[in-house]
Amino acid sequence: MNSYLQDLLINKDKAGVDKYLNRLIKNKHWTLISLIDELLPGLLFESNLTYGSFHQVKMALFLRRLSINNILSKETEEGVARVILTEMLNRNWLNIEAGDFKGADRIDQPLDNMVEELNKGNIHNSYYYAIQEYKDNPANLSEYLLGIGSLGIPDSLGHSLSCFQPVIEDLVFPHHQYAETALLSYVTYLGRRNIPEDFDPEDYSLKEEPDWTELLKKAASGSGIINLHHMITSYIYLAWKDSDYHQGDYKLPFKILVDWFKDKKVDQTRLERVENLEVSTWLPSDYAGFYDAFDYDNPDETARMVINLAEAKYSRLYDWMVRLYADDYDQPRWNPHFYTGLYSALSLYGMEDIDELVVLRMALDQAVRYYINGMKN
Repeated sequence: MNSYLQDLLINKDKAGVDKYLNRLIKNKHWTLISLIDELLPGLLFESNLTYGSFHQVKMALFLRRLSINNILSKETEEGVARVILTEMLNRNWLNIEAGDFKGADRIDQPLDNMVEELNKGNIHNSYYYAIQEYKDNPANLSEYLLGIGSLGIPDSLGHSLSCFQPVIEDLVFPHHQYAETALLSYVTYLGRRNIPEDFDPEDYSLKEEPDWTELLKKAASGSGIINLHHMITSYIYLAWKDSDYHQGDYKLPFKILVDWFKDKKVDQTRLERVENLEVSTWLPSDYAGFYDAFDYDNPDETARMVINLAEAKYSRLYDWMVRLYADDYDQPRWNPHFYTGLYSALSLYGMEDIDELVVLRMALDQAVRYYINGMKN
């Protein structure tokens, strides 16, 4: 991290951070991508006592992807930058960076040794073995770590997988400059869990993939944080399956996801609402019109507008929603799941496995209503 910005954040210097950001956005060459990259060491070692998991880095990486794909306007990126820096000022994090090393001879079974050391609580040795595998087979290490993380889904609301799958995809596998720091972060996190010594991903696989339409109908049912995580984690599984590091012979632990909410019922009210969704005769043509039409007191109409926009003006909706969340940012009410839920729901629209419109509508309806309820309460 830039030492000046690092000092401002460590010292909780809000005035200094505001001044830094105001100067930054006046530079026509600044990008949200570069700012997030600069903040990654801190984001990767968030010590978030409020939520207990690594929400900020997941949120930041999702927003970074939108910036990479030129989906966000400059005005939106400026607002997002303020949100991220304000969140860092109001959260706790450790300034830790890891790097490569010149070790001894190659270990024959680095992953077995890594698990053994994790179960002993020896993070240093675990990281040493993880780096050994990373050098030889980054794809295999990526999936193995996510497989271990999947074991904690039921008692972590999916965070043991969902907070780190974007980290693996965007930082570890492509050998980002902070790849080793990201790897240390995940290994450290996994050290809090008891891992079966004979861990085998196939033990948690299914003979066939889930019926994604039916699974997502259940995942996108209900309100509140637990139900939202069913949808987010389902998206994460699909993103893992579609990733560049996914090896064809690796059996994804779909059984854990399916069993997690197997007894959950489909929300018939939401299902019927989106099945009978009326096409809006008017849709906003610019952000100002969208902002004025987004009514926190009328979630039915607001969700209907957002869904109609998703099906008519997909990329602009992304930008408008992200900007609105930033413009209406209210720190006491703020929740990083606002962005991660929205990103997950909208990302489902672009996935080949999901071809039934009603499922996409249910997920977006769930995410929008979660945001509205969170901001009103």
